[in-house]
Amino acid sequence: MMGCNSSMDTNSVLNEPLGGAGAVSGLNLPPSQWPLTQTNHAEVVCEFVRLDETIGKLEGACPGPRLATCEAWIEHLQTRRNELLGLDTVQLKSPNAGNGTTAPVTAFDQPPTVLPSHIMDDNHREMYIDGFTAEQALPYNNNNAVAIRASGGDNSIGQQPSNGFLPLPAKRMSSQGAAASNGGGGGGGGSVVTAGNGNMGKGDGGAIGNGVPRLFPSNNLVTKTPSQDLVNLALNLGVVVDLNKASTHEDFFAQLSESALHLMGLRCYTEILEHTKVRLKTLMESYAELNELYVHHDGIIAFISGGTYMSRLEERLDSQLEVARDVRDKLGSTLEQWRICGLLLRACANSATQSLKQWRKVKTIINPKEKIETALACRKDLQASLVSLECAQLSLPHVEIKYTSNRQILAVKHCNTYMITDIANMARYEHTSKVFIAYESNVSKASTWLYETFNKTLRPDFERAEERVKDLAKTLRDHREEIFTFARK
Repeated sequence: MMGCNSSMDTNSVLNEPLGGAGAVSGLNLPPSQWPLTQTNHAEVVCEFVRLDETIGKLEGACPGPRLATCEAWIEHLQTRRNELLGLDTVQLKSPNAGNGTTAPVTAFDQPPTVLPSHIMDDNHREMYIDGFTAEQALPYNNNNAVAIRASGGDNSIGQQPSNGFLPLPAKRMSSQGAAASNGGGGGGGGSVVTAGNGNMGKGDGGAIGNGVPRLFPSNNLVTKTPSQDLVNLALNLGVVVDLNKASTHEDFFAQLSESALHLMGLRCYTEILEHTKVRLKTLMESYAELNELYVHHDGIIAFISGGTYMSRLEERLDSQLEVARDVRDKLGSTLEQWRICGLLLRACANSATQSLKQWRKVKTIINPKEKIETALACRKDLQASLVSLECAQLSLPHVEIKYTSNRQILAVKHCNTYMITDIANMARYEHTSKVFIAYESNVSKASTWLYETFNKTLRPDFERAEERVKDLAKTLRDHREEIFTFARK
């Protein structure tokens, strides 16, 4: 392949040297056959050198392979979010479909069992939650929205295929271009993958997370508990100051928490998607700039050489450069995966640290209302940490992230679900504190471990591959500059 695109003749040059008065040593075309006779030849050669150097710098960032990885990651996140929304459909036999055809039917045709919108307090008074139910799915509001379980339904998310979601970059159009044009497709674009260590991406007993129900499509009832209503309910029931009342109503508040945490998780997925789309836009701009340079670069080479290699050395160097670029681009694609995982783990650790600070603060607060509000803020940050950890594991499906375990994650989810009613029970509060402290410590260690592992393994490999590309590109550039300059003479 000549240059960066496939516009050049890739046929091998003659093996035997040319002889005769018109031949030039080391070249396969006599000067009389060279097409370039313009007077601005020197400027054209200088422009070629400038473009080649600029392309080399931009290629080092691997925008094409990174773009393909980013596109595949977005498709995967969207698929995962749709599953949490309950938008996945199954092909069921429809009685109205003829000739044995099937029609997509949602898996949630049965009316849901609505969570209670009121309960009885100790004085046998009915207590209602304002705005608890809604006819349609409402926008997410703060951190206390709740969903409904399906009656007798299965809350499982569908089996996940074991294959990874990230494609390897294809041969260059340049290889950067081919990888970007195939982005997401090579790996089954958006297919669901199993987490690297099997901890995340699957629920306990077929449920999402710690038994958290799915959110139904908008044509089903969805319950929603605004934050202030939940605070008022907890205050009126006295669950944060009275141990007996907390024990009596813990299942009810656990139901509210499970559903609220589920919708908080959906919001976290949406935010991660939005951040990833910003990254995608940046990569697309870099790739578009690089592709434009490829066009001008290949045009100059074709204009000077007439579509053929001008020496055996040029052909050999170009072939070696393509191989080196292919290795570098594959490592660049993997580099983006590790970048995604590293950022998510860092966000996970930061959220865990913030939630631990808030949980410790709960113990020092005397005002019950402020105590509940602080606990809800803790719950929100902790859920954000758990979702970030899940996404981090999904972004590197074949890497087992150290210091994380399924057992500990389930313990954290359980404590987060029963957080409101555990405040009044000092023994449970201390147990929850120990769980949160261990979790915060481990995810911080995991984040540090990932960056250290990256700096010891993938980063040096990529730098060596990039250095190899730079050396070959410079050698080929200098050789072409020499033979292109000689073409005028």
